[in-house]
Amino acid sequence: MSESSRFNYLELTTADLNSELNLALDSVVTTPTPPPTTGSLMACVTTPPPNCPPPPPPPNNQTNSATDDEKRRAQSEAQSDPSLNPGQANNGSTRQNYDSEQVSMEEFLESCRATSLLAELEDDEELPEGEDEDEDDNEEYCEDNYDEDSSDSARGFLSKRRQWDDDHVLKRKFSALIPAFDPRPGRTNVNQTTDISVPAPGGEGSGKRSPPPTSCLSPRLQLVVKGPNLPGVQDIEVELTNPDWTIFHAVQTIIQNTNLGSKSDRFRRVWEPTYLILYREVREGSAPREETPSLGAGNSNPSSRRGSILPQLPITANTQCSMDEVLQLIRQLYINCRGEHDPNRSKRADALTTDNFLSKKITNKIVTQLQDPLVLSSQSLPDWCEQLMYTSPFLFPFETRQLYFYCTGFGSSRSIVWLQQQREAEQRGRTSSSSRQDQQDFRIGRIKHERVKVPRGNQILDWAVNVLKIHADRKSILEVEFLEEEGTGLGPTLEFFALVAAEFQRSDLGMWICDDSIDGLVRDKGSGEKPAGYYVSRPGGLFPAPLPQDSALCDKVSNLFWTLGVFLAKTLQDSRLVDLPLSTPFLKLLCQGEVSSVMKESSVIAGNYSPDLTEDIMTSSALSVVSEESEYCGSPVGERYWWTGLLDLEDLMLVDPGRGKVLEQLQQLSQTKLSILSDENLNEDERAEQVNGLTLDGTSVEDLGLTFQYSPSSGVYGFQTVELKYGGEEEDVTIHNLEDYIERTLDWCLYRGVHRQLDAFRAGFCTVFPLDKLGSFNPVEMRTMLCGDQSPVFTKEDILKYTEPKLGYSKDSPGFIRFVNVLVDMNSEERKAFLQFTTGCSSLPPGGLANLHPRLTVVRKVDAGDGSFPSVNTCVHYLKLPDYSSEVVLKERLMAATMEKGFHLN
Repeated sequence: MSESSRFNYLELTTADLNSELNLALDSVVTTPTPPPTTGSLMACVTTPPPNCPPPPPPPNNQTNSATDDEKRRAQSEAQSDPSLNPGQANNGSTRQNYDSEQVSMEEFLESCRATSLLAELEDDEELPEGEDEDEDDNEEYCEDNYDEDSSDSARGFLSKRRQWDDDHVLKRKFSALIPAFDPRPGRTNVNQTTDISVPAPGGEGSGKRSPPPTSCLSPRLQLVVKGPNLPGVQDIEVELTNPDWTIFHAVQTIIQNTNLGSKSDRFRRVWEPTYLILYREVREGSAPREETPSLGAGNSNPSSRRGSILPQLPITANTQCSMDEVLQLIRQLYINCRGEHDPNRSKRADALTTDNFLSKKITNKIVTQLQDPLVLSSQSLPDWCEQLMYTSPFLFPFETRQLYFYCTGFGSSRSIVWLQQQREAEQRGRTSSSSRQDQQDFRIGRIKHERVKVPRGNQILDWAVNVLKIHADRKSILEVEFLEEEGTGLGPTLEFFALVAAEFQRSDLGMWICDDSIDGLVRDKGSGEKPAGYYVSRPGGLFPAPLPQDSALCDKVSNLFWTLGVFLAKTLQDSRLVDLPLSTPFLKLLCQGEVSSVMKESSVIAGNYSPDLTEDIMTSSALSVVSEESEYCGSPVGERYWWTGLLDLEDLMLVDPGRGKVLEQLQQLSQTKLSILSDENLNEDERAEQVNGLTLDGTSVEDLGLTFQYSPSSGVYGFQTVELKYGGEEEDVTIHNLEDYIERTLDWCLYRGVHRQLDAFRAGFCTVFPLDKLGSFNPVEMRTMLCGDQSPVFTKEDILKYTEPKLGYSKDSPGFIRFVNVLVDMNSEERKAFLQFTTGCSSLPPGGLANLHPRLTVVRKVDAGDGSFPSVNTCVHYLKLPDYSSEVVLKERLMAATMEKGFHLN
């Protein structure tokens, strides 16, 4: 088999193979298999492909055809399941028996005319159903009118090889890719951008989120990859139970567990063996096979101690500690040094910083893995990469974790394009020029762009709801144009994201915690000046407002949070930046806490560790911290949510300072009460007297007038109170039930009152890609990835270094020097307006102007004087600036241009 064909088959996932084999076996006639041919990748098949006439019956057994058919059927079932032939060993006779009933994988799929591989269909499209009547007629015709000519035609058909072109393979395997652009004359290229229609707001089905995907039925076939099928080497079977695995992943698993010499020898001989794909029928109600343990079960939970694939042998000759145990200690030390439970710990002079935990060697190893095109595109990275990335992210710098996320978080299509971009960047950096043909050889495809057209106006959020509903599960890049405007490409798309981010901050939506106080500031977030109080502006950022979960407002808000989840996931997937001031507690939910929950679970000391190690750990303070966290069940009422244990009173104080401050004072009062009750020097009467005398700022708890009710901070939510417990309206808060009130208030504000909103947010986010992929980041890093630098600062040195004057300007031109001085003198709001005007986004990427790509280019606008305005091509960051006579005129005209809405100045 050719190398290209082998690569195509190795990229087939378990789900693809199940689909193809089930489709092929639906119309199979049980007859002897045709003569086999061998290939480098084999499949054990015991039935002929569909659409092929059966071979002729044996010439001397006409009278016993029914008996022979039964024998052949029994023999076929026995051969399709090796477990039915006991006593077979890996010897020459067994190999010969297999070869007599084998057909190459390529021949099998091609000869059975596998519809989904040969038709130009998208992954999500339904396969065409065959006509039952025609199939029945064809079967009868084949059985009644079979002759030697049909046998010859069948063999001739099997001998024909269909060459799979790139267009065909891409459309089946990579739904977001189209063939690479071919610049050669006479070549026809597929348009990278296609238009999709979006229903107008208020239409049928508008504004309602898509129902959650139903679980797929279990496959009718159980697939097993077997190898290496070499004399003297024990065969290994890997069950393809994980639908995300590729064939190459299974091949890697086999070769790593095979006794073929050293590690380098095993990887060198990876293509030497012949790998068999065995299939067995999975009958409903049948118990799973236990004869062959599955090496490919693929425990996807990196925090599972049993699922650890790290070496468990002693790391040195002088200690019994394994690598996993050492990492447990480092995780404990890292959590202890984070200072989450001791605010003063991080201020100590001897406190460790995050840089002390970085490992250059492991970082280099994982970067090397990401540079392997076949491994990355087939999603076959070693298991240790994912395990260390999520259980021990402190080992890697932010840039490496961000690189791993963008390479593996969005599927094979994005990984392939990323590899191509890296190769192009390397070629651009070489001094020697390469031919155009050489540049095309490595390109597999391009990411598809899907364009929607929406009107600009007050209904932009309603249009965004419909756009994101349609595009949520698509892997292509979303591109937006505004109706009746000339702009197209990246600029209008970035502005669409900026406008939608601003609309999500509206106070009348009831999504976020807010109050009725008005700061008196008039704000313009891209759609014109809005009155004070139109947007939610909180010092601590945005956090969901607790709402009655059975109210109509909660239904509406939950749908908006589903859209917000899709919106933020698309922001990360398409590498956009949005100016959305999310609170740190909300960002903690995205990345599973300051220290991710996966790391905390994997840091719990459990299992058969060495006695010396266990004794040392038991004496450390770090273990007590983890023990307390593991015993904490989250919400006080005992319910568990996907963010259980991530939020506490300190988070409430950030997002709702007024309520949080009161609860903090009540908690301090409760702690004073507990210290009095635990004082053994006092008798019962003295304890009761001191407890009853406790006051809050001179006022007893009973005189505060509190009941077991929650009152919202604003009238925008449409309700007055919510009972925290049954009969809470009639129950007053006293010094004796103070703890219960605090717990129930926290439970309502952080859990029960927001669980529908956060569940909807997670569901929408996971429609694009799994939220767990963000587990290797912290809240500060998440804000950087989503929002970039929200307070951009320009220095003269940065502007001169990372801005390119061209076509009439140079770095020494007086007009360009005036432009640099104007940028340096801008305040924060003016800088954000300038960036929004020139790049379509009010934030800079992490790293500032140095990481703005393409670079900001400034050219001289011809035939333009002091009365003209600058114009810009936002897609390429191309500013056309007239040569103004003074800095005052330049700033006046530039700020006036930033206030214009729409893409009309060009």
